[in-house]
Amino acid sequence: MPHLSLEYTQNLTGYDAPAALRTLGQTMFDSGLFGESDIKGRSQCLAGYLVGTSDTDTAFVHVQVSLLSGRTAEQKQALGARIAEALKTTLPAGHAGVQLTVDVRDMDRDCYAKVVLPG
Repeated sequence: MPHLSLEYTQNLTGYDAPAALRTLGQTMFDSGLFGESDIKGRSQCLAGYLVGTSDTDTAFVHVQVSLLSGRTAEQKQALGARIAEALKTTLPAGHAGVQLTVDVRDMDRDCYAKVVLPG
């Protein structure tokens, strides 16, 4: 915990999702809110997407961070702002008008399950 999900549109040519995950994961770790091995990141390139009702030319990147409940609103706002700033640095050169969004949300601590298999 936490989970970081990175979605980006396929028209964002040259986007290095593995490097972006490393950058965003490091940003989360540097916040002091999480242990390094607790951060789980994944990315997905979106082939089907729209901006508005018909725009498929505008690129976007969306990050969702899911946290176990218990953090203050101030902690979540600060984390979201840090991630948004770091997200800017992950864009390849030459892309203008890209929309970047970050959503930091709570997961119900009482309903979350985690199992670590020995190995």
